[in-house]
Amino acid sequence: MRKLTVHFIEKDKKSKEDIQILKIGGVNNTGQRWAISIKEAVEGIRSGHWELFILANNNEIPVRIRQEENQPPVLIAQGDGYLHNLLEDLPEINFVQTI
Repeated sequence: MRKLTVHFIEKDKKSKEDIQILKIGGVNNTGQRWAISIKEAVEGIRSGHWELFILANNNEIPVRIRQEENQPPVLIAQGDGYLHNLLEDLPEINFVQTI
């Protein structure tokens, strides 16, 4: 299992009502940026390939999957004393590469 810290997100600009995260990413231990779609993250967590977390107040908060009936899975990170999804607090970055 590979343990990765999530540092930033990419949100859906079209969604006005709810915050919809499209991708998550970070920097690995060699300094390279990585980014994966929510679908890839869900598959990696479910398969045991990845353990994803964020840092909040020097605590590792695990990224988990929430799936409600007839809804696509979403990623959440909720720590002690936090009621909202802490992933939504991460800085947003545009993962589209421009040449």
